[in-house]
Amino acid sequence: MVGPPPGSPLLTISLQGQVVRTIALGDQVLTIGRLPDNGVVLPDQSVSRRHAEIRLDPSGLVVTDLGSAGGTFVGTEALLPSRPVVVAAGDPIRIGPFVLSWAPAAIRIEIPGRALPVVAPPDDWTPPPRISESNVVPIEARPRFTSANALGPVSRYLYDMPAIFQDPGASTNGSGPPDMSADGKKAPFLGRMLLIFESLWEPLEQRQNAIAMYYDPRTCPAEFLSWLASWLQLSIDRHWPEPRRRRLLREAMDLYRWRGTSYGLSRMIEVCTGITPTITEDPARPYTFQIRVRIPPGSDVRREFIEYLVKAHKPAHVGYALEFAA
Repeated sequence: MVGPPPGSPLLTISLQGQVVRTIALGDQVLTIGRLPDNGVVLPDQSVSRRHAEIRLDPSGLVVTDLGSAGGTFVGTEALLPSRPVVVAAGDPIRIGPFVLSWAPAAIRIEIPGRALPVVAPPDDWTPPPRISESNVVPIEARPRFTSANALGPVSRYLYDMPAIFQDPGASTNGSGPPDMSADGKKAPFLGRMLLIFESLWEPLEQRQNAIAMYYDPRTCPAEFLSWLASWLQLSIDRHWPEPRRRRLLREAMDLYRWRGTSYGLSRMIEVCTGITPTITEDPARPYTFQIRVRIPPGSDVRREFIEYLVKAHKPAHVGYALEFAA
């Protein structure tokens, strides 16, 4: 393994106290995210697709949060989106479960006669499970709020009518439309009739104000999930747990973007089953994926389903060898 160029600044990535990767920093801008097309890939669900970017500057390492969902932290301070911040050497940068720190070339420790090795993950190190039904908090039944009936005795729409239609002799208490006239007569007929229209239109107005939530897989009603999936030609098993169905819809565009690649296949299996497979390519057997899957005891995932996912989402010209570990 070739190490970083001598004298180059280093970015160190740690997970749960273990150094999992070191990267030599240059003058290029590196993006950080969970997708493979980033310069620094942090494979965890809490990391956004394009989470942040870093670049070297004469004043230090400049970190910019790209509007991530989980946030980027320097020490305990959360960075504002799209606001570059200079980070001093040694200050921890936290992104999801990962901790990043950098060291300039001036303070690197060189060992005479030895090249500085690239710090690789230990042989027995495996990343924590990103997705599984056991570590996902169950989604409780969402409360449903019914719109309140229009309050009388007259509709507040009466205020929007021309003055000629309002009762000039009615009194107001400063908290709403007129209710009873000064001589104790009933409220105007028009004001009472408008209660009908207010009761019909106000619930629609309130729903319209929150219409975006009906098209978001994170917030839409559970019965909308299959309907949203039909927009993307996704087949969702209605017997799946609700968190899994929402997760598949939320990841659908990225999954289609990476379809036909080993990453896309691995991610599809992970999202649909909660199990992360190991996919390797043997140079001695070109155009063949070696796929190893370990199904935990007690899991309801079937081998036939995993093989179906492999056939449906592997590259068309690539064969595969599927192995199920004990």
